[in-house]
Amino acid sequence: MGGWEERLNDTLAQAETLASAAGMVPNTYLLVDFRGRTELARPVKACADLSYGSVWVGTDLAVYDEIAPLLIQVDDLSRFELSRGKQAPRTSELLRLLAKLHEADGGEFAVTHIVSARPLADLMAHYAYYGEYGLPDGREYYLHFYDSRILDRAFQVWTDEEREDFLAPVHQLRYLRRNGSVAQWTGAGDMRQRARDSRQQAFTQGQHQALLDMDYPDKLAVQIRRLYLGVLGGGLRQDALYTQVLAQMERARSYGIATERDMLDYVAWGITISPRFDEHEAIAPMLRRFKESGPGLSQALADVPDEVWDALLRAEQAHGRGAV
Repeated sequence: MGGWEERLNDTLAQAETLASAAGMVPNTYLLVDFRGRTELARPVKACADLSYGSVWVGTDLAVYDEIAPLLIQVDDLSRFELSRGKQAPRTSELLRLLAKLHEADGGEFAVTHIVSARPLADLMAHYAYYGEYGLPDGREYYLHFYDSRILDRAFQVWTDEEREDFLAPVHQLRYLRRNGSVAQWTGAGDMRQRARDSRQQAFTQGQHQALLDMDYPDKLAVQIRRLYLGVLGGGLRQDALYTQVLAQMERARSYGIATERDMLDYVAWGITISPRFDEHEAIAPMLRRFKESGPGLSQALADVPDEVWDALLRAEQAHGRGAV
């Protein structure tokens, strides 16, 4: 759905419509993930015209203030300059931030739009609760929901009541999904909450495992990027690699590949050599027998001649796709 300017304009327009219909004046906030982007936070914090606050206030993470995710209220200057179109000069620090974010790897997923009538301090206190969760056995984990890729997973594992609690103070919450669509959630717009028994969310083991399962393709992408940087080069973005990983995982599962070691091997070959290496006449029979063979995947394919792998790689390079 368009670029970041169009998405923000759409959020602001929806906030105005809501204001007209409900006779209220909601604020529009941007929840921005500054982890790994410290240099982008400094101009925002130095700007006297912006209202902002950390969602780590009051938590153990508050000591890392320089990378804290911030709720930033969209100011009048940003609204005005945004309304003038993309070609107009930009002096707004908020718009400059958004432009730089969307040039960075994964930056488009570092921004969540929130429309709420609640003041900034209320939202900071509300969302400070959601940065961690605990399991029945006492283990604790961070939930970096200010990354919209992770927030989208959280919405899938939360119960209906947990989703309602998260959305309680907002009228609308919007973010970009990896498939290019815009997720839009509606909340009650008040601060009514159920009683909390602890300082953090209580997750079941099933919810925790679901998050791990959804994170697995990203984990593989990070591993492959680290192990094969010399082959892939530094220009391949995490989300582009993630899409390739998903496609190779689907092919791998069709052969009964399940262990982490075997999955890493299969996906890495599919990405660095050829996405259809499994179709080669020297490899396909070995993969079909893999389920019954017992040994790991690398051992099962140990007898594939080097010239077969070389030919597959050359064929991919000839089609202009390089190693990927």
